[in-house]
Amino acid sequence: MIRITALLLGALLAGSCSHKVEDIDPNDPENINLAFGFDDLKTIATDMTQSFLDSNRWGGDRPRILFGGIKNRTQQHIDTVNITDTIRTALIQSGKFTVLAGNEGIAEIDQEVAYQQSGAVDLASAAELGKQLGAEYVFYGRFTEIRKQRSDTTAAWYKFTMNAVNVQTREIVWAEEQDIAKKETKAFIGW
Repeated sequence: MIRITALLLGALLAGSCSHKVEDIDPNDPENINLAFGFDDLKTIATDMTQSFLDSNRWGGDRPRILFGGIKNRTQQHIDTVNITDTIRTALIQSGKFTVLAGNEGIAEIDQEVAYQQSGAVDLASAAELGKQLGAEYVFYGRFTEIRKQRSDTTAAWYKFTMNAVNVQTREIVWAEEQDIAKKETKAFIGW
């Protein structure tokens, strides 16, 4: 009897510790809490991309652009590269910009050029040095957050700011901000 009770108790405990994983529609809002989430990323990236595409500030047929850094000034660990990756992908797919490799791409290019110049590669097929394109515009920005709390309510306000600077003149030719605000109220019973 003790053995059966122990087995039943063990099965009950194991079942209560299990978790369920399910697919969700990435287009559905996921406002679970105040934290920055994937729907927030999509909103910011979509709005920023549309602003880039609608702007008439770019010279040439396909201006050469480079994404610099986005400083995370929030209280959270937010991968700001993920935001710029989404924007960069949309701009490349638009065909309206020539997007150049940034810090991550440069490291890989440098490694490949060093390999090609090591003597292991036929020089006739090696990349010719000094032929890389220079950026006409560099994009950079910051991501900030303000939180306020009063009794059982907490509010979070996020602001994503991007700027584009003309490399030759240092003129900031484009700037855009996107805001996201959320409010969370603690339940009367539980949390």
